[in-house]
Amino acid sequence: MPCLYCIAENKFNKEINLYVCKDCGLINVSRIMEVKGPVKVDRNLVELSLLCSEFGIEKTEELKRMFRSSYVSLLRGNYTMSELAVAVVFLNNKWLNLSRLGRFMGIKTRRAKTVVSRLQEVFHIDLVYSIEEAHDFCDTQNINAEEKITNVSKDMELTKEVLMSCIYLATDLSYGKVARMFHVSENTVWRHVKKLEEYE
Repeated sequence: MPCLYCIAENKFNKEINLYVCKDCGLINVSRIMEVKGPVKVDRNLVELSLLCSEFGIEKTEELKRMFRSSYVSLLRGNYTMSELAVAVVFLNNKWLNLSRLGRFMGIKTRRAKTVVSRLQEVFHIDLVYSIEEAHDFCDTQNINAEEKITNVSKDMELTKEVLMSCIYLATDLSYGKVARMFHVSENTVWRHVKKLEEYE
């Protein structure tokens, strides 16, 4: 790709890991990310640190351990560190939107889903909420939807979609508020609420 300023040829600079114009010295990048606030970043955990900083997630020792283990476990999969970071953060925070995480790191959702499914097998993680997790989520968000969730859980698994539908139907929250709570679009909430209403 030519330089965006003078149209000369770009050359990869190994010291900074970026393309630099041979003539004018302009550094050519599609975007530069910054970490919010004073954060100590380990060079091996840059991608994980960026995601945690952007989405306000605590970078626990468990999260770091899982990130490092995922690299070793999927060594043959040809996955980037960004893809692994997205998958690990998503598996540890079920309410986040995988597409949104992937978009922030410049990863296709299809590719992110593949990594998530591979890591689910490695770490034996189920993306279905238990009754306790669902009730804890309601307590954290100060929502009274436990009864609805308990009744629905007798007939179906508590996925994120089912949980958000239960919360919408059990409260007077709007589609928009529920959507923001689960980091999805209003249309997604509406669609899943209609499915749950049809099932009932």
